[in-house]
Amino acid sequence: MKLKPLAATFLLCAAASLCAAAHAAPADNKAVVTAFFRMLFQDKNVDKALQTYVAKDLIQHDPYLPDGASAMADFYGPYLEQHPMASADIKRMIAEDDLVVVHTLWKESPEDTGQAVVDIFRLRDGKIVEHWDVSQDIPENPANRNTMF
Repeated sequence: MKLKPLAATFLLCAAASLCAAAHAAPADNKAVVTAFFRMLFQDKNVDKALQTYVAKDLIQHDPYLPDGASAMADFYGPYLEQHPMASADIKRMIAEDDLVVVHTLWKESPEDTGQAVVDIFRLRDGKIVEHWDVSQDIPENPANRNTMF
């Protein structure tokens, strides 16, 4: 009769292994988002970044972009050509479960005071499947000496 508890333990361990395999670790998701940012904003390789790291059926919560990776390509391709000095300086990245949050200093040029941007990405199987973002201009004369980062 000891086989029943042993079989139950085996099934429980097998189920846990399958669940763990289905969900990437937060550190793995952070690595995907870091590589995506590097390829898109440093290398300016829009098509490869989107093909490699973004699901074709991306769910987009940015109110100015439609759903889908192709909409991101349609935006970032011309935008980065028009602003070749644009940069995204990652200040912090936080991951939990399938979500990665990135707090970034975004500048269109080195002279730009920039924007504080927060992007939230949901990942599945090593691909970005959902995206939210908010941004705030960095004032030239803030009311305090604290930075936005």
